[in-house]
Amino acid sequence: MQHTKSAKKPPQKSGLQNFSWKKVFSDWKAIIVIIVFVWSSFTLFQLDKQKDIKEWRELGNLPVFILKQEISKRIEKLPNVSKMDRYEKDEIRKQMLERAQSANSLQIIWQNKRWVLYTNLKLGLDLRGGSQLLLQALPAPPLVPIINSDIMKNVLVVIDNRINSLGVSETLVQLTGKDRLIVELPGIKDPQQAKDRIGTTALLEFKELAFADEGRTYWKDTGLTGAEFKHAQANPTVAGGIWRVSFEFKPEGASKFAALTQRLVNRQIGIFLDGQPTDRQPDGTPVPVDKYHGVTVKEPILGGTGEITGSFSRDQAVDLASKLNAGALPVPIKIIEERSVGATLGQDSIEKSLIAGIVGITMVMLFMILVYGLPGLVADCALILYTLFTLAIFKTIPVTLTLAGIAGFILSVGMAVDANILIFERTKEELKAGKSLYMAIENGFSRAFTSILDSNINSLIACTVLYSLGTAIVRGFAFTLAIGVVVSMFTAITATRTLLHLVPKYDGLFGQRNKVGGAK
Repeated sequence: MQHTKSAKKPPQKSGLQNFSWKKVFSDWKAIIVIIVFVWSSFTLFQLDKQKDIKEWRELGNLPVFILKQEISKRIEKLPNVSKMDRYEKDEIRKQMLERAQSANSLQIIWQNKRWVLYTNLKLGLDLRGGSQLLLQALPAPPLVPIINSDIMKNVLVVIDNRINSLGVSETLVQLTGKDRLIVELPGIKDPQQAKDRIGTTALLEFKELAFADEGRTYWKDTGLTGAEFKHAQANPTVAGGIWRVSFEFKPEGASKFAALTQRLVNRQIGIFLDGQPTDRQPDGTPVPVDKYHGVTVKEPILGGTGEITGSFSRDQAVDLASKLNAGALPVPIKIIEERSVGATLGQDSIEKSLIAGIVGITMVMLFMILVYGLPGLVADCALILYTLFTLAIFKTIPVTLTLAGIAGFILSVGMAVDANILIFERTKEELKAGKSLYMAIENGFSRAFTSILDSNINSLIACTVLYSLGTAIVRGFAFTLAIGVVVSMFTAITATRTLLHLVPKYDGLFGQRNKVGGAK
């Protein structure tokens, strides 16, 4: 009896031996996942020297006007500063100011005696501390008998410009209700300065001294106001100690000013701010109108420039110039509520939010591993990518994070994992039907896609309604949740799918016994 030798089957390669980087880079999805991971990491994390962080934090603790002086000195010491124009210097000044003011709110991830690894997400008032003001616009008959949406939009622009001139980063100015605005000033050290700058109308008027029939003098409107200004700037006088505000008119305003000074040679022009003379008494209050003599015009001023003098202190001159550059409010503003949030409360909120986020994400990751094993670990890797990508988007936009915003982000984490669960369950169904592992994964993603898409569209609709009709806190929640929902679609459909195909295939990957090399 002859025995035929059975042909030996070639040894099967293990999953690890089947792994190939060539296969990784041949798939465009894998390339996108790698690019997203690299971009998110470099966007979100920064490495700096400990001494530099300490230096910027010390600068951030200085009063705003001293900080601006220090930054100006640093700019003058930069190489090639003589070749920079005014706009380049202003941009560098803005970047330095923002870095100094945000240095004390950095989120430190790791540090030693020499280096600090940190991120710098923008934090809202409830996390960083500061002041919140509730403003109400008041009618000004007969010109503005009622407050409408157009008036409020103009008020918002002027208030926003004035707040920005304070040098406070991460501010929030938004409409609420018919005639009110919420102003949030994270980290501001001088709330009174903010109230003084916000609350005044800042209407600068040029008036001429006229005579009534009975011989009494009064100040008569000329129609020329600070709204015609192109730019205003505070400057010290030659004598020192006293400051003035120099200004330049727009072309139309320059023509009006030239005609006015030509007509009033050897006569008086009065300069009034919100109905009061700009001249100051020794105690800093405006000179009474009946004792104000104005400025005598010695010759016509044809160049469209001039200056406002009035025994100003430095702060008064800087404040007036800032108001004039920001523009005049179309109606009076009343501060009806002021609320302060301490830095201690803000730091405590950050720590509790971080703990809640870490605990929540950790529990979700453990659940995925316990229920799905290795695929669950793959989903956790996609979840880490989702977290990095979402936070990097928050920083890039930038999104000002509040407690409500963090809540929206953490909720979106659960939704991101929910998509993976749908995909895995569909994949297991395909495996039970006898499909190969490759085809089961592909079909699982295809079958789950419509359910994931429908669910996320419904979530985005809800976010849109909340953002459109909600208050500031609700909007923050809706906005971060919406971004998280969109990013979760990417990580679930692209990242998880790519990572699963990179995992070495072995028997029982989804708890199902099936042949790896079966027909596709």
